[in-house]
Amino acid sequence: MEKTTNLQRCYRSVIQALQIGRTLNKGKAMKWVLFLCIFSILSGTAAPRVHAWSWDEDETGAKDDLNIQLEGYRKRVEQGISMQERIVLLDRLIKLYKVHGRDSRPLEDERAQVLSDEQAVQSISAASRQKSQVLFQQAFDQVRQGNFKQAHDQFMEAERLNSSDKMISDLRLKMDSVIAILPQAPPAESATGDLIRKGVLQFLQNEPSKALNFLLYAQQKDANDKSVPALVDLVKRTFPNESSEILDARLNLIDQKLQKALEKIYSGDYLIAAKECQEVLDLEPENALALTRLGSVYYAMGQVKQAREYWKQALEQDPKNDVLQSFLTQTSSEADRAPSQALTYKVQKGDTLMTIAEKIYNDRSLWKKLYEANKAYLKNPYQLNTGQVLVLPPGAVAP
Repeated sequence: MEKTTNLQRCYRSVIQALQIGRTLNKGKAMKWVLFLCIFSILSGTAAPRVHAWSWDEDETGAKDDLNIQLEGYRKRVEQGISMQERIVLLDRLIKLYKVHGRDSRPLEDERAQVLSDEQAVQSISAASRQKSQVLFQQAFDQVRQGNFKQAHDQFMEAERLNSSDKMISDLRLKMDSVIAILPQAPPAESATGDLIRKGVLQFLQNEPSKALNFLLYAQQKDANDKSVPALVDLVKRTFPNESSEILDARLNLIDQKLQKALEKIYSGDYLIAAKECQEVLDLEPENALALTRLGSVYYAMGQVKQAREYWKQALEQDPKNDVLQSFLTQTSSEADRAPSQALTYKVQKGDTLMTIAEKIYNDRSLWKKLYEANKAYLKNPYQLNTGQVLVLPPGAVAP
């Protein structure tokens, strides 16, 4: 018992010396280390944690702080950090080395190499994004030509080059579904080729209502083409909330829209009537009845000059129409003094509601009036699609 007490007393004296930073010569220190190990075994207790020391020549017991920071930097690089983070850490190390009078040239050389690598990566990334955009535009050109498989492949390559662009990824997913149904559209001279191409294009541009107009009409043009009903179903599944707005596919789409336009003229909903007529003209640009009713819409709105323009176009398609000739004769004296303003506007590339308001009303602030008149057809006032038809409230005044 007394022997154990003496050992414990010696043990405490050694630990105390180490904890308060006293130094030991190397030989003596090694003896005490051996002693502490034997004591731990005999006593059955683990030695308490003590401050570590090193065998540096100056025997200061402290490791070089700059070396510790350099080692920490190397470990972080091994674990994987961005090039920008490396540059920040290297800047900090270089500054510390200079403050302490240490040679910082190796670190500066490393920083220059990292910076060069970063610039090279950025250059490659910018080139990839640029090439991705070129492929993106080429893919849409292929869709317009009916080459759906080629368009799909170009979207895939664009996505590979710029995987962070969600729009490209979404378009590639849509084209996956399209080419599973129809890799190539029928030729342009066929009854449905142009309609299918336009329908798929509107589908890609998130215009489900217009896409369904084209595809349903194509389905009615050629009931034997089984790919068209599958495309119609694809659009409805992708945009389920739009399906209820589509007219009965079993009835002639053109006749339905013309009938709806006529009903809206009678009820005084001229803007909706104009839009229905314009959508018929998108499907059949030379439809005489659509041109006639669109002229009637303008006349009812007091836009006699514009009404006569549409009646003249209708008369070119139906020269023997005495009613149209009568309309033109009776309104000839009214045209010169009547204001002329379109009731519909087809969106062009680069258009916004503000630029359209400036073009039509000479007042950009009237874009809100445009939105109010079209909000049933616009999901986002800041996103317009080329070819989209807007109704234009006539005589708009600033709010």
